[in-house]
Amino acid sequence: MVESDFWFWLLTLGVAVVAGGAAALRWLKIARLIEDTPTSRIRSAAQGYVELAGNGLPLPGTKNPAPLTQRPCVWWSYKISKRTERGAGNSRREGWQTVASGTSLIAFLLDDETGQCIVQPDGAEVVPTESTTWYGDTPWPASAPDRKLSLTGGRGYRYVEDRIYEHERLYALGDFRSTASSGELDQQAELAQVLAEWKQDQPALLRRFDRDGDGRIDMVEWDAARQEARRTLTERSAERPPRQNFHVLCRPDGDRLFLLAALPPGDLTRRYRRRAAFAFFGFVAAVYALGWLLQGAFG
Repeated sequence: MVESDFWFWLLTLGVAVVAGGAAALRWLKIARLIEDTPTSRIRSAAQGYVELAGNGLPLPGTKNPAPLTQRPCVWWSYKISKRTERGAGNSRREGWQTVASGTSLIAFLLDDETGQCIVQPDGAEVVPTESTTWYGDTPWPASAPDRKLSLTGGRGYRYVEDRIYEHERLYALGDFRSTASSGELDQQAELAQVLAEWKQDQPALLRRFDRDGDGRIDMVEWDAARQEARRTLTERSAERPPRQNFHVLCRPDGDRLFLLAALPPGDLTRRYRRRAAFAFFGFVAAVYALGWLLQGAFG
């Protein structure tokens, strides 16, 4: 083996060892995380890192069709690649160059029958409901995927689209946060606002609270005014619609996993364990090949 080939294979196998070992550990860790994290209900979920399961629904008044197929989705991603050729004759090599891609960032709802949670998918690792690959001769697909067209039509472009459909059952791991509706004002600020309104009409303020008739509001009379303002706020609160809480699931801080999957937890765990097993076998094979390479080079 010439020296240049030796260093090429040494680098290649070294990368394979590191990548295979890291992938195996990561996927095994994800499988254990899914197994060990209990599923919470949206209505009673604690703030912080949680596991949820429910149906994916579009937010009211929103639509999110997949760009290539126009199928109704809550999440999608797509990639369009162009066939390329390099070299000539026997050394000619074909490949694919990405010319367009995109991922849905539109929020949607997760409904588990106890409540609804707004999912912000930015930054999530996603296991889709369906992934479709087909081919054509135009930079943008002229039609939806069709098996016959994919086999007999032109293959100058490759289209790949992943989708999670509306009303699909979803599994999610992420950061759960609840916030009060913006219509609820701070009580102290609202009390100050009521008193400020009364101060603008000094004659009316004096008629209501100047009990000793000296033409000014002393401390005792001002305390009475504050008590009356609190009673006014209580009456206003009774007329308001009930307080609403908005729940949001989003990417956690740090390196914690944010996962959205159109699979039940059991199937998802088996998928990641299979990936971990394949990565481990690749790791072992790369270690064996690296050892054989070094033994052949140095005896």
